[in-house]
Amino acid sequence: MTYTPTEQANIDAIYRFMEAEAAQDWDTVYQFIACEAVNYGPGGVVTRGHDEMHRTDAALFGRVAEWRRSVLDIAADGDTVVFRWRVDAVLKPSGKPAAFEGLSWARMKDSQIVESWQYFDSAEVQREMRPPKEADQ
Repeated sequence: MTYTPTEQANIDAIYRFMEAEAAQDWDTVYQFIACEAVNYGPGGVVTRGHDEMHRTDAALFGRVAEWRRSVLDIAADGDTVVFRWRVDAVLKPSGKPAAFEGLSWARMKDSQIVESWQYFDSAEVQREMRPPKEADQ
């Protein structure tokens, strides 16, 4: 598939964003997200702007020892990038592996995400990310 230079730049930005996310290189991650960006999840608005995103990321990544989100498929049309992804993670402190897949739709401007929608099985994610239950005493 052939993309315009802007579409290809947006696709490349998504890949670089995910590489930085896996390395937990937040300075680089936030270079790919506009300051006023809005992120939606299965329940509606998840975050607005960098401050809310920082708090959400700190809570999530504080619970994982490893995190790798891989692109399974990606397509761009104008300022829109749609991509299927898979997360492979290792949870703290148990070392339990967790994996789930999702789909993101992102509106981009100047190779930055300005609006995104995340679709995934939130019940599965919550089950995977939940700490293991302690044995009954």
